[in-house]
Amino acid sequence: MVNILYTVLHSLLSCLIPPANLLVIVAVYQLMRKQPGTSYIYILNLATADLLVGVMCICEALDDILDGDFDRSKSFCLLRIAMSMTPCIGSILTLLLISLDRYLAVRLPLSYPTLPKKTPVVLSLIVLWMLSFLFGHLPLIFPSLQQSNYTGYCGLLYAAKSEYLYTICFGIFAPSLLVLVCLHVSVGSIAYLQHKRLQHACAQAGSLRSRLRHFKALRTVLIVIIGFSLSWGPYLVGGTVQAACSSCNLSDTLKDALFLLGETNSLINPLIYALHSKDIRSHLTKLLKCRARHRVKPLASNVRTVGSWDGGWPEAPGS
Repeated sequence: MVNILYTVLHSLLSCLIPPANLLVIVAVYQLMRKQPGTSYIYILNLATADLLVGVMCICEALDDILDGDFDRSKSFCLLRIAMSMTPCIGSILTLLLISLDRYLAVRLPLSYPTLPKKTPVVLSLIVLWMLSFLFGHLPLIFPSLQQSNYTGYCGLLYAAKSEYLYTICFGIFAPSLLVLVCLHVSVGSIAYLQHKRLQHACAQAGSLRSRLRHFKALRTVLIVIIGFSLSWGPYLVGGTVQAACSSCNLSDTLKDALFLLGETNSLINPLIYALHSKDIRSHLTKLLKCRARHRVKPLASNVRTVGSWDGGWPEAPGS
């Protein structure tokens, strides 16, 4: 029954994650053609990474249906683990880039539009995917991290040693969660200080707008932190327990339940980071209507600035 449940869940993720992220990719690409911006590039990269996670969910669902017939070879199992971990790490690191970009837009509202965009964005994405590939393929790059007594059951701790799990947990997941929390708390603090400053200046209209922005920013911060924590937090906790408790055996739990829960973050991300943008939501609606009517409708020419987030992000030209 447990294997059937995991098969059903993997199948659901494989049916939901790719279409959701494909729609976001198409919508963001259309927006970038009208008004290029840093935020759109990062969201496009996030949707691409999450799309790859969805593709791997399809492979995992097929493997569950075929009862692990693909996993007899340790090399093939390690390759499958690497292909699963690489886009997951890329998705997590992209969240950091988006949060950092929004932090700079809020922290430097006047100078942010004048900052160079193209070179830093390209370099950051290159470094991001290099790190993702490196951490994802560590057991293949360093054979010392591979298990010597592979039994044919493909799991993270069945094919790779626990040192690899510790590297992923404490080298990627824990620092990413900590930085995400710090960046979003800082953004919330800045929004609150701006609200108090405008309130004391007796700018009635500006104060009301700032108050609304402040509460929306706090709501977005809460959604981001909860979504990331609920998805990858249990996997991090499980890895920490496995590292601290030598007599504990969480291999099956980490391989199946907790990693599956982490993969759901690739379904949550389009909702948080794309559907909270009025521009992208508007284009997604147009795409769905066009598909329903089997014809392409002209897109609206009135496009808001890239930084206009429903979640409370201040507008920043070119962001």
